[in-house]
Amino acid sequence: SSETCGMLEPELADVIFDEGRFRLDLFVNPALLGVAGREDMYLDAPSAPLSLTSSIGGAIAGSTWRSPSYNLQNRTIIGFRNARIRSDTAMASDVGFIVDDLVAEVDTKRHRYSGGLFWAPGVDFTGRRRIFGLGFSTQFDTRADADSLEATPMILFLNQPSRVEILIDGRLVSSASYDAGNRIVDSSALPSGSYSLLLRVREPNGNVREEQRFFVKNAAMAPRGEPIYFAYAGLLANTRKGRPISLSKSLYYQVGAAYRFSDAVALDAAILGTQDKPVVQLGGWLVTKPARIRAAGLASADGDKGLLIQLGSSGNGSLNFNFDLRRVWSRTGESLIPLPSHVDNFGSLAPTGAQVLSGSYAQASGSVSYSLGGALLSLTGSYRRDRGLKSDYSIGPSLSWPVLHRGGFQLTVNADAQKSRSTTAAFAGLRMLYTAGGYSTLATTGYGMVKNRDGARRARQVGSMSAQWFHENEDRTQVAFEGAVQRDVETTTARANAHVASQLGSARAELLHSLEGRGGPQYGLTFQTGVAVGSKAIGLGGRDLNQSAVVATLAGSAAGTAFDILIDEVPRGRLRPGSSVPIFLEAYRAYQLRLRPIGAVPLAYDSGTRTVTLYPGNVEHLSWNAERLVTIFGQAVRPDGLPVANASISLSRGIGQTDENGYFQVDAAAGDVLQFRTGEQSCNVPLAGVKADGDYARVGRIVCQ
Repeated sequence: SSETCGMLEPELADVIFDEGRFRLDLFVNPALLGVAGREDMYLDAPSAPLSLTSSIGGAIAGSTWRSPSYNLQNRTIIGFRNARIRSDTAMASDVGFIVDDLVAEVDTKRHRYSGGLFWAPGVDFTGRRRIFGLGFSTQFDTRADADSLEATPMILFLNQPSRVEILIDGRLVSSASYDAGNRIVDSSALPSGSYSLLLRVREPNGNVREEQRFFVKNAAMAPRGEPIYFAYAGLLANTRKGRPISLSKSLYYQVGAAYRFSDAVALDAAILGTQDKPVVQLGGWLVTKPARIRAAGLASADGDKGLLIQLGSSGNGSLNFNFDLRRVWSRTGESLIPLPSHVDNFGSLAPTGAQVLSGSYAQASGSVSYSLGGALLSLTGSYRRDRGLKSDYSIGPSLSWPVLHRGGFQLTVNADAQKSRSTTAAFAGLRMLYTAGGYSTLATTGYGMVKNRDGARRARQVGSMSAQWFHENEDRTQVAFEGAVQRDVETTTARANAHVASQLGSARAELLHSLEGRGGPQYGLTFQTGVAVGSKAIGLGGRDLNQSAVVATLAGSAAGTAFDILIDEVPRGRLRPGSSVPIFLEAYRAYQLRLRPIGAVPLAYDSGTRTVTLYPGNVEHLSWNAERLVTIFGQAVRPDGLPVANASISLSRGIGQTDENGYFQVDAAAGDVLQFRTGEQSCNVPLAGVKADGDYARVGRIVCQ
């Protein structure tokens, strides 16, 4: 049970040999190892032929007091090596069929060329814009050390368990349930770029509130010594109900560059606008050991201005902080760059003023946290003020202090508070978690208080109880169920959800019901699946729907034997003879694939590692052949009855040797041909029709001819 068991620290080199598993581990002193460098920092060009990946997903959400809203989405990419045609479409209630983008792209090692309907990335202040035109940019997706993306954290306080919907340009892109308290909204599924989004909170009692946020998810800094430059131009595209594609008469252009002068300093500049108004943005990064600072300024020919400061800690110490402060002055009060001429949403509510008006505004968000031992104390807050609208703010501390952790049991002290424009809320209590096998239970108990702006105050004992069950079978099919009851200051709710993830796809069902006050059940249903089409194979389903895929097939006589498909040494699927499995993988990656048999069964198959490089839309077909091996024992004789003595035996999967009496023992598969050779003479014996008793077959005397 020691953490160092199975580890050696030799002066030169040592080994551990496990005879039972025929495994040898080699340990070399790190001081004797060189540092392997890669001269070509870019991935090899993919070799995939014409292929297609397509993912289909759907969501429906509703309740007893409002009609359901739905959203069906499809992403299809037709790829040929480093080129592709990409489309994203959606069919949604109250909007109809919408084409989000339809673009042709070509990647070289350093650049990307685009043409069609796509999203130009925008800058810190104006956000991205959808255009019909052309684009040219530096890209680092094809680099082996592609830079990570950084996203603005979205901090949201919930008085009670609620469903949070994220809308971009009125389109529903994410919907999930969150428990009460200070929550960070999951932004992993949001697209890259900088843009405004709307957080819509649906509470169990039927109340709905909205918050406007400006979201940024971009590469932080250019690699040192490699400049970034880009240029986009085209007609701005609108979003109109009932029209898949709607173009405006406004010309949009965006040209910019960024350069990293040192590990700590980087600058960027961009010129963008329409035929009526040019806009200039200048910005820079300063990265030091304790903190990272981003500053930017904007000015237009019409007198618009903007300032931005972002400050973040390195994340290596006990004290961590992140702040985002921005201010925009629009001379006319309108958006700096024209917004789509029509904004609608998938829900039944009309757009709010904050959603439509995004000209002059002030916004601040931030968090400060300090860890002491296992305890974490944090303070989070946000502020938003749009011209002509009342300001919205939220600020509050939280405490998480694990006091007991024994076996599968955890006991944590939790406390949080929040002050906003409309409410003051607080909670203090205990959180208990117990896990055993595939079961887990979570319970909270404490005291909560909520005070509204009109002075109404309510406080009472609060708590929750939930139970989860999770199971994964040998084919990696996952099934999970959860049931919960939660009592907060204002209501008591019951929640249930089920989730299934298999090779055919995944599906989730959620139900939320208020046990106190008005408001009936709320429900949500989601599903996703996909298809991968290569030159020689088609795969249906898929667990993780990414932009590229491999389709693995297995043939041969090894009936009843299963193989794990290892991708970078991680099992990602299971193959049996005669089966085909699609595995969707993240694009712009090089993968190592191999098969590993399950169980100690004598087999003949290609156990080597195969390398594939995948760009968006690429589908690689990898096929294997596995034959069941049988140990053959017999005596080889010539037609005159004399033994074939001391002869070498060769077959497609190995070699052997007869003794002086012609007896031999070899591992072979059905249909193999044994070739015996002595000096210049040779003869053959086919094994067709040999019947095995398990892994062994006695063939007796066989005549070699």
